Amino acid sequence: MMRSLALVFTFFAAAFASAEGVITFASVKEGGERISSQTMLLAGGRMAALAVVGANPATAKTEAEEEVKLVEFDPVTRLAILERPKALAEQPAVARGSALGLRQGDAVYLPAEKVRASRVVRWENTYREKVLPVALIRIHHPWTKPPLPGTPLSNEKGEVVAICHQPAPEFGNGTFALPIEVVTRIEKNLEAAGRLIPCWIGVTVNPNDPVLAIEMVRPGSPGFKAGVKKGDILIWVGPREVSSYADARNAFYYLVAGQETNLKLLRGTRSLELRVIPEVHPVYLNPLGEKR
Repeated sequence: MMRSLALVFTFFAAAFASAEGVITFASVKEGGERISSQTMLLAGGRMAALAVVGANPATAKTEAEEEVKLVEFDPVTRLAILERPKALAEQPAVARGSALGLRQGDAVYLPAEKVRASRVVRWENTYREKVLPVALIRIHHPWTKPPLPGTPLSNEKGEVVAICHQPAPEFGNGTFALPIEVVTRIEKNLEAAGRLIPCWIGVTVNPNDPVLAIEMVRPGSPGFKAGVKKGDILIWVGPREVSSYADARNAFYYLVAGQETNLKLLRGTRSLELRVIPEVHPVYLNPLGEKR
């Protein structure tokens, strides 16, 4: 994900990291050291980890050198879905909450940490003036070393709401984190199609327009079928409020082909709510209209 965030870091397992939950990936650089990630246990005998820039997601191993099979890898977020190794096969999946309600100053907690809270600084959908494909959460931690990529962050109920990504070194002891909804989106895509396939609704917006107005609707596209028109102002995409191009790009990432979502629009003075069913992006269909 996000080569604009690619910085050179050596990651160390923090004191709170359970050794059995840490895996390593081979470096894509010849002779490079293996790169560590904490893991988060999912249902169905799977787990999630972060193969940060420079890591080969297909080369996961446990600390005991057991090879871990890759199920799917999302190049946008660098999130890897893996089969669980034997040591973790019988462990329960973690409980999940939602990142959508996280606001500045909210407390989140690292595994086994009940006293010292990390804090949400803000949501970031741009980095060095570039729009990110997925909005990240900047988190500050009360430790001198940042947690490993892949480390789950929980709310006060113990529900995982985010996953640590890469350090955010510009100020404070922080990391960027992925919303837990990224994992859910990948799981839904795997259930629906067996693999990650980008989808679309066939509408475009102007990244330079201060008003998030629909610039074009492709004929025959899901947006066209749902009744979206040029000039409509986009307000919500599913559960996400949008007011900028960066907001829209982030919201579109979470769409899954075949799964209906609501669009809230403003058409003149009328407030509209339309239902749209995203489809596999035409680029990923063969000439017969079948998934590649």
